Amino acid sequence: MTVGSPPPSSSGRGYGERLAAAGEAARAAESRGDEPAANEAWRRYRLIEDAMRDPDELLAEGVALSRVAQRLAAEDG
Repeated sequence: MTVGSPPPSSSGRGYGERLAAAGEAARAAESRGDEPAANEAWRRYRLIEDAMRDPDELLAEGVALSRVAQRLAAEDG
């Protein structure tokens, strides 16, 4: 797998199909007023999107978030 290529899918569906399905599920749950299901579907949508991101970009974002969390924890302590 190269950077920016979609990960293999055990469902056999491509990246675009999985992303569209997750978005549809999220919107359907929102229209039903099912907030927990909508939150889960949007989380799945973001995970599918993130699978296409550059690994170094994801790592840098994670490091930055960890530093913010450490600063916030230090302020509370």
